[in-house]
Amino acid sequence: MKDIISRKKVGLFILIVALAVMNSRAFTEEVFAENVNSFSIQPLDEKGNVNEKGYYHIIDEPGKQHTVSIRVYNPSEEELKVNVIANPASTNQNGIPSYLGEQVYDSSLIHRMDKLIAIEESELLIPAGESALATMVISLPQEEWEGDILGGIRFTEEKNQQNNHTVVHEVAYTIGVLLNQTGGAAVQNELSLNEVVAGQRNYRNHIEAKLQNRAAAIVRNMTIQSSIYREGNDTPIYTYNAHELRMAPNSNFNFGIPTGSQPIEAGDYVLKMLITADDKEYSFEQTFSITNANARQLNQSAVNLDQSRSFISYGLFLGVGLFFFLLVVWGIRKNKKA
Repeated sequence: MKDIISRKKVGLFILIVALAVMNSRAFTEEVFAENVNSFSIQPLDEKGNVNEKGYYHIIDEPGKQHTVSIRVYNPSEEELKVNVIANPASTNQNGIPSYLGEQVYDSSLIHRMDKLIAIEESELLIPAGESALATMVISLPQEEWEGDILGGIRFTEEKNQQNNHTVVHEVAYTIGVLLNQTGGAAVQNELSLNEVVAGQRNYRNHIEAKLQNRAAAIVRNMTIQSSIYREGNDTPIYTYNAHELRMAPNSNFNFGIPTGSQPIEAGDYVLKMLITADDKEYSFEQTFSITNANARQLNQSAVNLDQSRSFISYGLFLGVGLFFFLLVVWGIRKNKKA
């Protein structure tokens, strides 16, 4: 009898600990941010005059070279160190062309802007109150090509982080560069839907659909209508539409479909998408699965879930566990009586 009471106490203790763990919250450390614009830039044309367009659009024959300069101003009272780098254009997760630079670029990208632009000085030391010229040579591909080659020349101020409690926002400017061949044929975008997986953005659950633009063509206006269904069901459980998106040529990005405040569930799903990209329309349909382990991991770390439903799920789980525990205790007690 004492053993049975002891086991009940252990089971009750486990139940209390489990509930306490579920209600616990992770501690976060407060950080402070700095954001001071301490330099500016002015693009110049090949004659040294101000480039009124603010970017470079070069149309020429294969193998031609163009030398351009960009003046960097330091209005501050301290010497500045500015880094200069050329990057190919990519597309970020918000559906906007980006020039931040990627570790891995799309497999369809052949002509990379970082291979076509030679920068004379990648680091500029600019005295207080003065300016400096960043000069670079833009070389068009040696062979003939079609479509758009897009990238950017990025300027960033090098700052020393003062301590681990300070987030230093990077001051940066980018000058866009677009290359086209003289008499080159126009190219239309060519979109495809690749893998679909469950993931998170800012600790909120999303379904991530990877879209790829395999053509050397800028997508200037893209609209997406998306719906997700349980496999075998005609009623969508998630819908999400987006407008005025853009894509860089030969790039890809994950289009995020938010799942809202309800926990995601394991199972088989179908994603349907209708996309209008400039003058072309696409219709995609793809099945995907969410495993129990993946759903549990995402739901545990998500910060925007409906807590009442979560607690009901946890309560049912613990209730079933408690039932089996008591069943085991009853069986042990019955055996002892026998």
